[in-house]
Amino acid sequence: MAYCVRCGVELQKGSKACPLCNTEVILPEEQDSSDRVMVFSDRMPRQVRPRLYLAPSKSFVFLVTFIILLPTLVTLFVDITVNRKVTWSFYPITSLVLLWILITYPAMLKGRTVFQIITMDIFSIAIFLMSLDLYSGNFPQWSHYPAISLLLVWVYIAGPMLFTWKRIYFVLGSWFLGTAGFLLAIDLLTGGKDWFMPLALPILAIITAAGIVGAAMRGLFKNKPLLAVGLIMIVAVIVFIVIDGVVNLYVSNLDLTCSPILAAVLVPTAIFMFIVNGNKELKTYLIKKFHL
Repeated sequence: MAYCVRCGVELQKGSKACPLCNTEVILPEEQDSSDRVMVFSDRMPRQVRPRLYLAPSKSFVFLVTFIILLPTLVTLFVDITVNRKVTWSFYPITSLVLLWILITYPAMLKGRTVFQIITMDIFSIAIFLMSLDLYSGNFPQWSHYPAISLLLVWVYIAGPMLFTWKRIYFVLGSWFLGTAGFLLAIDLLTGGKDWFMPLALPILAIITAAGIVGAAMRGLFKNKPLLAVGLIMIVAVIVFIVIDGVVNLYVSNLDLTCSPILAAVLVPTAIFMFIVNGNKELKTYLIKKFHL
């Protein structure tokens, strides 16, 4: 089965020109091998760029350690000499220690994965922020908010790295539990405003369910793209209706506002996609008409 190289119209066997745009038909099997144009990869070998080895050497670690250690000791000695104890020097010292960990950790533990390095960096920053909050007075005051935010970031990074995208349902499940725990913690830390159960959890659940449905339809995008797009539109309408209803019910009463407008646009479009997907004659006509 051949198609026109210009407009994409299906050609009958033996056609010399396209019936729509009159473009000459040249079939690859009919070409002389001597006239065949060589592709770029055949004419010139592909040059592979060398990969950069970003892990610092031991000499670099030693140099960084010396550079960071010098201002650390000077700051500490000045503070102790003036105040007879550690006061303001705690902040620059802990900052320098954090900088040293972020730079030297990949070199200290050779063979570690990117995930392990990211985990060390995130938890080091969280501990650093909490130590500043602890040293500055009553604990906790503010550090728990960025700390749990960093923990949520780690959950979103850890999901694909631990389960891989082949286990997309486990990734979505970890994201759901991590986000739910984060929102619940924010609700409790802000005085328990009681918005997690009636508002945040239903919205999070419907979005996760939509993600699961989308993951289940991955095969349709290759085999039946029109059917997949139509189903995605229907799922999007359901998601927006649920979110609209949950938000309005939490604020005042169950009164849908903006979601019916979106449904009026997406539902007819989805129905049209379903009709085109099931009607080969209509699909062929649209392909010829719009040169798809």
